[in-house]
Amino acid sequence: MTEEITAAEVVDHKRRHQGDPELFFDATNLQSLCKHHHDSAKQMMERGKKVVTYGLDGYPIELG
Repeated sequence: MTEEITAAEVVDHKRRHQGDPELFFDATNLQSLCKHHHDSAKQMMERGKKVVTYGLDGYPIELG
């Protein structure tokens, strides 16, 4: 199985800042994501849905 590497296009907040400027600008709360994962998996997790992806070994990994 090969790993796909995609350039990051979006800076994402790991924890929702909900308007809190301290959390919004906290560099430790930032991560880079490709647009596809930010707009799909990350949004689903924020809405409380379970997201399943697969590791390099082929086993499922549950996120969120």
